[in-house]
Amino acid sequence: MFRKIIFLFLLFVSTISFAQRIKIDKKKLEFLKNETKIAVKLTFPEDLVVYSLHPEKEFIENMKNKYGKIDKRKGEKWLETYEFAKKETWRNAFIEGVSEKLSRYSDLKFVTIEEETNYTLIIEADWIYTGYGGSSSVGREEGKLEVTLKFVKTAQPDSYVYSTQTPKVIGNYAYGEFGDIERVRECYDKLGYLLELQLKRILK
Repeated sequence: MFRKIIFLFLLFVSTISFAQRIKIDKKKLEFLKNETKIAVKLTFPEDLVVYSLHPEKEFIENMKNKYGKIDKRKGEKWLETYEFAKKETWRNAFIEGVSEKLSRYSDLKFVTIEEETNYTLIIEADWIYTGYGGSSSVGREEGKLEVTLKFVKTAQPDSYVYSTQTPKVIGNYAYGEFGDIERVRECYDKLGYLLELQLKRILK
């Protein structure tokens, strides 16, 4: 019985992983073999939908009011944390996720946009779901994310070398003072992990 439970659990995990697999074209990404650094830039279009069907501006206003209902300063702090996450926190989570195993078999590194590189990976958010809930396992849900990955020449950012849309990426659960922001961070971390799995087919 115990072995059957373990088998079903592993089958469930592998099914989830397969559903989140990022499709890539190995030939079009062959250039990565000759690179040691790829810059990472996150972008968020004006028509980005966050949480359910809310435009980002509406989502920001709702969350700022929610956290600021008792203390206005907390609403302002949430906004500062959210804007910083878009600039650095989520990008760094992706870099950590993709780098975790990549360094074991390749010299390629994903770095911040401030470093000089031949190519840049633009991660454009298409849809963000922040999940919900607290420390209890009851009534909670992980964040989810859909993005378009665009590899471009750093000197010619409008000229795509390769582009692919990801399936729905499901992050690990997280909670904290601003759990909604943390759960999205987990999605970007998972995105890096999923991309590394595919890059291994090219670089190893």
